[in-house]
Amino acid sequence: MKAFLCTKGLWTIVNDSEKCPDESKTEARSKWDLRADRAAGDLYLALSSKQRTHVEAVQDDPVQIWSTLASIHLQQRPGARFNAWDDFLSIRKQPDESLSSLIARIEDSMHHCNTMSKIQELHPKDTSSPYTIKDLDNELVCMAMVCSLGDEYSHFASSVLLFQSLHKEKLKEAFLAEELQRKRRPEAPTSETALFSSSSNCRCPTSTPCSFCEFLGHCVHKCQNLAKVKSVYLSQCCKCNTPALSNTSPY
Repeated sequence: MKAFLCTKGLWTIVNDSEKCPDESKTEARSKWDLRADRAAGDLYLALSSKQRTHVEAVQDDPVQIWSTLASIHLQQRPGARFNAWDDFLSIRKQPDESLSSLIARIEDSMHHCNTMSKIQELHPKDTSSPYTIKDLDNELVCMAMVCSLGDEYSHFASSVLLFQSLHKEKLKEAFLAEELQRKRRPEAPTSETALFSSSSNCRCPTSTPCSFCEFLGHCVHKCQNLAKVKSVYLSQCCKCNTPALSNTSPY
């Protein structure tokens, strides 16, 4: 969309680098207003019906339209940058792909898919504290810490990536707090124990998600999905333990 607006000579209005002339400059003001209307119209028409709901209140202001969409889709949070880096670093060589083709695919991802420019756009734009290599080093350490967690920490990892800013020391504190909370929780039962555990002695807190289906509102001892699995498990065990009847009679 940026390239399209550049070809129309409207991008400087959308990115707010070309300010509206004073009212005293009538002719210049009229031309600017006309271009601003064109920019707002082009932006609005390029959006899907679902995306238009975000900008209904500012559909006449191209600067507000662009900044509103950027705040939604380009959230300058560590989590968004982690995901962008993860997408870029997850490129893998295909079995039948040559190394030269792999290099071309990576470079294509950088330039045509705008991967690196997207990562740069996700950097904080605070001019008083510009984003530096030191900040990148800190976030890469944090990214390694989060990516090292197993699937059982998926909820914790998701909550960490919602932080507005993330520093190594702050993340260490979050890790230690999570470890302490896990030690205080009742141990999750194994699959065999869970199948035959009784709900009568259940003392699980209601805020703890079910360790079987991971839904909130009930624990593993009162899980309806687990009850169905238990029923199937028992029926299969009965079939396996039933001796097969011989078709030949001894008489």
